[in-house]
Formats: sequence, C-alpha cells, structure tokens
Amino acid sequence: MASISLAVRSHIPRTIFSRPSSCIRKPLLSTRHLSNAARPKISWLDLRGAGLSAVERLAMEELLLRHDPLERCWAIVGVHEPTENKILNVPLPPYDDWSTQRKRASDRLDDAYGHEIDGTNKSCTIIMGIGGKPERLIDIKSAKNDGVLVLKRFSGGGTVVVDHSSLWTTFIGRNKVLPEVKPFPREIMKWSADVIFGPAFESWNREITASGSRRSKGRQTLVFQGKSCGLSGGVGESLILPPKENETSQQTTDHSTLPAFVLKENDYVLGERKIGGNAQALVSGGFLHHTSFLWDFDQINMEYLTLPDKRPEYRGNRSHDEFLVRLKDHYGKNSRKNSLFAHVKKATGESFALEETNLNDVLKLANEKFGGFQQWFDGKCRTKVVKL
Repeated sequence: MASISLAVRSHIPRTIFSRPSSCIRKPLLSTRHLSNAARPKISWLDLRGAGLSAVERLAMEELLLRHDPLERCWAIVGVHEPTENKILNVPLPPYDDWSTQRKRASDRLDDAYGHEIDGTNKSCTIIMGIGGKPERLIDIKSAKNDGVLVLKRFSGGGTVVVDHSSLWTTFIGRNKVLPEVKPFPREIMKWSADVIFGPAFESWNREITASGSRRSKGRQTLVFQGKSCGLSGGVGESLILPPKENETSQQTTDHSTLPAFVLKENDYVLGERKIGGNAQALVSGGFLHHTSFLWDFDQINMEYLTLPDKRPEYRGNRSHDEFLVRLKDHYGKNSRKNSLFAHVKKATGESFALEETNLNDVLKLANEKFGGFQQWFDGKCRTKVVKL
C-alpha cells in the first residue's frame, strides 16, 4: 500500500509481462474470451471523489469482505485523504488536543507537501498490518513529534505509507465464484498479476506507445490561401510537418524504456524497484487483496519507516529511496495517474461482468447490519487507530 509493504513471504516465481501476448502463460481464471453473460459478476466501486479517508476506506473494505449478505465479488478503486474523515468521528494526533482539531482543520496553513506550518504532518498516514509492532517498524520519535496518524488495518502484510498520490485497488473474491484461485497469499497474488495487473500495465504501455507513435508522425498545420495558420497548402488541405528535434528524442525516451511489470517474490515491481505495497485477508469462503500503487510520494514521509529486519532477497540493504520507484517517473509525461484505474477496469472487464455500484449502497449495508458506519467502526471493525 504512497506506499511500501515490508512483509516478507517465501519466494514467489517471477512472472514477467513484457513478452508478446502469445508467449504469456494462460491466466489462472480462463474467462477472458467468454461472453459477458458467462463471466462471473463483480461489483465495481469507484470511490474517487467520495472524499473518504484512509481509515474509512479500510473500514469499508472489511465490511464488504465479512458482511456483504450477497457475498459478492468486489473491485474497488480510489484516491483517499490521508487523515481528514468524511463520515467517521475518529480522534487524530495530537490526542491531547482533540477538542480543537475540527477548528484547526478548517483554518490551518500547509506547505507544498501538505505538512502543516505548526509542525504537524497531516499529509500522510502510516498503516501497519494486523500483526505489526510500531517499535519495530516505525521511527516512533519522529512520527510522534510530527503528529502522524498511525493505523493498524485488518489485513496481514507489512507497513505502508499512504498519501494523496496513493492509488488504491482492492479485489474481494469468493471461493465459490473463483474456485481456481486457492485462498493463499501466493496464489492470490499470482492470480491478480496474471488476470488484472499484468494485462492492465500491458494495456497502459500500449496506449502510451500508440500515443507517442501518433505524435512522432508530425504536426498538422492548416494552410489558407498559401499561408500556414498553424493548424492544417490549398484550401481544405492538411499538411504534416516533421516533429521538432527535441520532441522526437523525448518520445524515444518515454516509450522505448518502459520497464516490465513483474511479480517478484511478494512485490509488484518495475524492473528491480517496487511500485506499491499489498496485503491479503482471508475469511471463510473468500479473500481480499488490496494494493496501494505509488504514483508519487514525498521522500520525507517514507523516512518514518525503519529498515525492516526481514526483507525480500532482491531488496538487499537498499534504502526506501533506492528500493521504491514512482509510477509518474515512467508514465507521468504521457499519461495521468487516473489512467491506471481505467486500465485496471478494462482488465477486470475482460474476466468479469462488471456491475456498477456506489458509496450509498455500502453505507446502506452498514446501516442495516450495524445501525450505521460509525457503529461498525467502533464495534467489530478490526482497523484501529494506534496511539504512539
């Protein structure tokens, strides 16, 4: 999950998606060429623009995993506020000043990264796995001094940092719908890489390459009475001007050096550098797999995380700055961060029949089951605030 998962599991064989489609192994779930009616259904929930915070997103995911009366499969995407809650009443650090926090939130002054001028840092949230121990995973002194919000989520995995640039994706699967996906972390990750994220990144790369190819053909200019108007010789005739020298060189750099998306050990990587953290939660009859991809991140926020005792073999002793890579470094010049969600949706639609749903449907479920979303969070929800 801007983010980095620090948990280590046994080695997962590497799956690379830079080969031609004819050479790629068949996905575990062979539904990509079925008619829409024959594909399993999945509820698509796009939370962009909903204004939900990180803790609200996590609480919502667990609610759907454990208490959806229809036991649906879910695909959820979104970008979320690190600390500002829309629905839940949750104390934020500093905890001895809770009575004035709402006023401070309305009139505070931030710097370019969202760090408050008074020294507190509301630009990010640190999220540990359910078994995480702060003293082993976090620079507690710095995080406490800066007033950083720390959460413990309901899923396993390691510690991540999320901010406004984190791209959240979540897939909830049911064993009866996806019997080919065995309910174990390795198998779930391989399924997600083969069926969802591998095809999504392939599609994204093709889009960028095609865009660069169109631009490399040249620029159109309008010619009216023999004079160029800068848009398109003869009236109604379109001429193609050669691309500028700097444009050609830039396009070559952008499109010929896109690294392959790889599932390596327990990480999604581009080349040898990690692009997001992920974790799983298993329940009777189903599983949840969530990932936060790193479109961008502030290196200062990553320094709240300590170098873990257990690390993936391919990481070695690399620092967070050497180990992580921003997606925008490879895709930002020719695409926007929301493009990832479009390609994830496309890949999901190739294997599932998508059924659009919305936030109100989820809140209705919380009301019917627990009397409200706040009651769910205060009661049986396993995602909690950690006071350092």
